[in-house]
Amino acid sequence: MKRRITRLTVLQTGKLLATLYGFLSIILLPFVLIGVIANSRNLAMLLMLFAYPIIGFVGGIVLAIFYNFAAKWMGGLEIEEEAMEIENRLY
Repeated sequence: MKRRITRLTVLQTGKLLATLYGFLSIILLPFVLIGVIANSRNLAMLLMLFAYPIIGFVGGIVLAIFYNFAAKWMGGLEIEEEAMEIENRLY
């Protein structure tokens, strides 16, 4: 079955991308710390790790606004899905 995503909620998209960028900054943290230890003048790199979630939030809001505008014009993304049978198990 095909479905179409015609609208993204702006605030939720911003929160989601802020979280994803936050995860990215955690993954990059050890590499940045190695760079800071090797060269103490790279403190700006360490500060950027805290800026990533903020950039993701603002970028997500802008992305959602642009997507909503483009989806009205082009019709949005189409996804295909199929029904799956789920086994009843007690965990």
